Amino acid sequence: MPDRVIRFWLFAALIAISALGVPSLAKAEQMATVSTEYDHRASELLDILKGSQQEESFFASSFLDAIPLPQVRVLIAQLQTQYGEPLKIARIIPATAQDGTVEIAYTKATLAMRMVLDSSAPYPVIGLQVTGANMTDDSIDKVKQELEKLPGTVGLEIAEIGADQTSIITSLNADRQFAIGSTFKLYVLAALSSKIANSDRDWDDVVPIYRKSLPSGILQDWPIGTPMTLQALATLMISVSDNTATDILMTELGSKILDEIVHKSGHGAPDKMLPMLSTIEFFDLKMPNNADVRALYIDASDDVQRDLLSRYNIGLDAKSIDIGNLANQPQHIETVEWFAAPSDLTGLLRIINNIEDPVVENILKINPLIPPGDALRWKYIGGKGGSEPGVISFAFLTRSKSGKAYAVSGSWNNSVAPVDNDKFTLMMNRLLNLIAAR
Repeated sequence: MPDRVIRFWLFAALIAISALGVPSLAKAEQMATVSTEYDHRASELLDILKGSQQEESFFASSFLDAIPLPQVRVLIAQLQTQYGEPLKIARIIPATAQDGTVEIAYTKATLAMRMVLDSSAPYPVIGLQVTGANMTDDSIDKVKQELEKLPGTVGLEIAEIGADQTSIITSLNADRQFAIGSTFKLYVLAALSSKIANSDRDWDDVVPIYRKSLPSGILQDWPIGTPMTLQALATLMISVSDNTATDILMTELGSKILDEIVHKSGHGAPDKMLPMLSTIEFFDLKMPNNADVRALYIDASDDVQRDLLSRYNIGLDAKSIDIGNLANQPQHIETVEWFAAPSDLTGLLRIINNIEDPVVENILKINPLIPPGDALRWKYIGGKGGSEPGVISFAFLTRSKSGKAYAVSGSWNNSVAPVDNDKFTLMMNRLLNLIAAR
């Protein structure tokens, strides 16, 4: 994606590589018995979170090799900064004798932490990860008030969606156009799935890698000619925001179907979204050496914009693009971007929800964008995010355990300074938790 990799919840995650391969917590609710060893380590965990500094006897050496002690203590301090003082163990949800979830009540929230012990005495901790957070006395209105205070402009819409109607639960600047970064790739996915539903293409169709973009993603490093199915390209586009996969799909689909999806979804300002830039065009058009072309492009009609992209060979040579120019400060986010209002994203998510293609559902849920413990609150959650300096955006398609479908989208733009990705991610996660509980 043309955004920095979004490090969701990294500030709240202590993950030891030695914990890989331990059993899943999916069946934790079957309530295995809490072992004496696990109960003892849970008590020690609370003390460590309070500042006992007994980490070296608590964690396995393999854990501290992966995450050095100073880093562990920084992360623990960040949890206190974010959530207040740790108070008590709220409960322990065991999965096995060595694996489970410890819920720690902080002043401002209750955090769910997956803790995994070594199977041999003295049973040190080999894995610890924050998997969810429930804020104390939280509400949708409280989160909205906090969003409104952020520097720049924030938009939000939460809606219950059905086949024939949409019921707005809450909104904020819902009809205002925002830069959405790689969240635009949902339009590409919707266009592709529409083609497949009409039997014009098939998920198993194979195309070679014949053009490349820039990170994020992995395909920019793969050889030209490598065969890829459309399903594999779409999966990489959504799950790791692969830009090369995106641009190949956009070329395969053509601009007509992409334009149709934008209009069909009820986009409030299609002239701001169209022509839909490929990621390599996006990068290239923002380069300093293209300032003259960019000035012409910004105020031109859609047809003239398409002509300018072609006439000046915008996006044809990835080697001429210095991505470092876009790495630190907002660059032209109000003029050269992919734009959508929160209400536009609701319309798009409703289209995707009505597709009822299991392939699309599986692609969207690979990276749920929120901690795994919180994802378990939902029967289904999928989505896409995007960010770059000055831009962060999310669009979630969810289904509650009661069977209701929701579209949840939010965007934050600041044209003069980078936005705080972690803060906004946490706010969106809080909203999702509150909706899941309805």
